[in-house]
Amino acid sequence: MSSTKPVANPADAFLSPNDGVAISFWIISIAMMASTLFFFAEAQTVGSHWRTSLHVGALVTFVAAVHYMYMREYWVQTHVTPIVYRYVDWSITVPLQMIEFNLILRAAGKPVSPAGFWKLLLGTVVMLLFGYLGEISVLPAWPAFIAGLCGWAFILFEVFAGESGGAVGGCSVAVCTSFNNMRMIVTLGWCIYPLGYLFGYLLGTVDDTFLNVIYNIADFVNKIAFVLACWSCAKEDSEMGAWDLLDKAASEKATGVAGSHSARARDEAAQKLMSNYKTVIADLTNQSSSAVLGGGVSQLQLRRVSPAEKADVDAMLREVARRLLGCPGGGATATAESAGTWQACGTYLAGRTQAKAAACPGRAADMSEAAAAAFVAVVEEVGSGK
Repeated sequence: MSSTKPVANPADAFLSPNDGVAISFWIISIAMMASTLFFFAEAQTVGSHWRTSLHVGALVTFVAAVHYMYMREYWVQTHVTPIVYRYVDWSITVPLQMIEFNLILRAAGKPVSPAGFWKLLLGTVVMLLFGYLGEISVLPAWPAFIAGLCGWAFILFEVFAGESGGAVGGCSVAVCTSFNNMRMIVTLGWCIYPLGYLFGYLLGTVDDTFLNVIYNIADFVNKIAFVLACWSCAKEDSEMGAWDLLDKAASEKATGVAGSHSARARDEAAQKLMSNYKTVIADLTNQSSSAVLGGGVSQLQLRRVSPAEKADVDAMLREVARRLLGCPGGGATATAESAGTWQACGTYLAGRTQAKAAACPGRAADMSEAAAAAFVAVVEEVGSGK
């Protein structure tokens, strides 16, 4: 990276611990680089239709990272606002952010036309061009400021009431939530820039030091948080899509009564059982009248089994987990000797499981209602010897 000019003292060309503005430039440049790596890596974990969105988001933070490295050096050596660097950065990253509105709608299966993006791009060009020409005094400051605000207002109209804003209706909760977060960033987060132009450049009531720190914080939020909204949407939608595919095949993969419950519910129940496996066995074989599973109030009307029957309890629970997970092939069945233990375990677990806190005051819900329904159905089936 080239220096803007030579300095008498070499230390002046580097970061000073007393230069808060330079430190803020350093923090955001590193944060942008880290975000770029994160978004590129996460793009491999989402559905293929979401990868373009995350790749574009990673480009936003990458471009910003490069420009912030230069802005940091410019400030360290001159202590002057790097106007041209900021506008070059915005001229690349803001259009990329506008693309994201269309990309997530397309990934969500919404028919959006290319005109939606071109309208947002038009608003971006007007907003940035007039802002820059006003700041470098090519145009009168106040008319340029008003024209730039018109471009921003046009963008807001498009994302709220235009084609892009209207297309989000009917999308999944994940898409709607992320789209709304992106709109709020463009609305509230972007307020900082015209306010800085007004109070810093037009009115001169804010000095460059304070203004640059505020701009840096704004870019940190408005770029990284903006792409994080896209990432959150992509992750949740991809997970939901995977579960939808599992749910379609649930009846084929699961045996017996488990097939009538969704794969998502069965998996939650199985994970809950396996993560608490030793505790469940200990609770089932605890003969103490004060025995409690995970804290709360004991349900003394439910009968536990003898500690000597732990092996039978273990076999029964393994079969419950197998059926919940939809493992292929025949499972274990109770022997004549263990049938009574399996039945007692099934009755106990069915009565012990709760999906609502109100079912047993003083104890939190064990799992969601859907997962509890799947779990209870399977333990009763296994306990009955079917």
